[in-house]
Amino acid sequence: MHNRFFGEMSLKPEVATPTILVIDDEDIVRSSFCDSLEDYGYKVVSSDNGKSGLDLISSTQPDLILTDLRMPVMGGIEFLNRCTALYPQIPVIVISGAGLMGDVVDALHLGAFDYLTKPITDVNLLQVSVTRALEQVRLKRENKNYQLHLEQLVEQRTALLQKSNQELELHKDNLEILVNDRTKELHATIENLKQAQDQLVESAKMASLGRLVAGVSHELNTPLGIGLTFLSSLSDKILSFERAFHAGELRKVDFENFLSSAKKSSDMVITHLNQASDLVQNFKMVSVDISSDMERKFDLVEYINNVVESLKPELNNVTFELKHDAAQNYTIYTYPGFFSQIISNLVLNSKIHGFSDHKKGNIKMELRVSGENLIIDYQDDGIGMSQEVQQQIYEPFFSTTRGTGGSGLGMNILYNLVVRNLKGSVRCSSEINQGAKFIIELPGLLDRS
Repeated sequence: MHNRFFGEMSLKPEVATPTILVIDDEDIVRSSFCDSLEDYGYKVVSSDNGKSGLDLISSTQPDLILTDLRMPVMGGIEFLNRCTALYPQIPVIVISGAGLMGDVVDALHLGAFDYLTKPITDVNLLQVSVTRALEQVRLKRENKNYQLHLEQLVEQRTALLQKSNQELELHKDNLEILVNDRTKELHATIENLKQAQDQLVESAKMASLGRLVAGVSHELNTPLGIGLTFLSSLSDKILSFERAFHAGELRKVDFENFLSSAKKSSDMVITHLNQASDLVQNFKMVSVDISSDMERKFDLVEYINNVVESLKPELNNVTFELKHDAAQNYTIYTYPGFFSQIISNLVLNSKIHGFSDHKKGNIKMELRVSGENLIIDYQDDGIGMSQEVQQQIYEPFFSTTRGTGGSGLGMNILYNLVVRNLKGSVRCSSEINQGAKFIIELPGLLDRS
């Protein structure tokens, strides 16, 4: 769809049609904004001053507000002050023709999501601002749902573990200590995961973390379920052992069989609790790096393996191979969260798009050093891409699988991290049914100390 304010775009409202409130005292400007937004498919309500606009919020419950500053009855600054106090969850974009620096500072200080100056000569500025604001609203809602799901999962697992601990309370002191220690460790780690998740609310990386949380939740079921099964079986054998003992029917062979069975059960519980703990610890490291704003020194080979390990729940029937020169030092100094996002987006792009029609897939990644530059050579053997798709792959909200849950932001985020944040370059080459290849070149990250 094309219109004079938004140009050519591919984003469509995915769940419910967003409502946008437009406040401007100039009829022509207000009408132009409303027409353009309605043409694109949004529900639009409007007002010619801040007071009536404030009254409309409670009845229309908009997802986003566009407001002018210079208006009669109630100006934009007063409106913004009241709106952010009463409705802090609704982002407000200020669009004003004044363009005074004092207005910009006041608006942003009062909580405006963005500030644009009329007339808008580049429609892409308005496009990006509106879509970013609506994406923020969506991410906040998704985060709330993720948090509720995680809390329910913690409560369920806590209840199951507490029941198992009660059954073993009088038996096998060493096993009880181990189970309690592991349980406390898991509870503490899950609490850390919840805290890390809260810190990611404002970031577009929230979608990746949500996917990892869902995968870890799924993967935890297997080791914990097996552990609970063995604990339940051991509890039954303990009861039978007690009955035989009190009845005077306990034989030496029965005692030996009980000790052997108890040891096997305890070993299996220890093994699977360790698996669950390792899985959560690995995810904890990746999630903390995603949310961290701190630079640090780390080994890229080890870090990539950890990220891929955390993605395993998503990679059924997909093999991953990392090649590198064993004699080369791949220690780098940068933001580890950037690399977590880059690797995750590449791998998940292959899984979702490259292997969509395949039962199996292979991913190969090679690290190389050229002078002061670090080179990441990534390729899969998926269905590949046409030249037309390759030309659009880094555009925000572009997706070849619209409607299957993807936001269309994965490769756009990757491009921004590589080019803008890390000052590097990324190149894509692909042919239909010949897989896809990405070459990322990053300068000045290698640690030479």
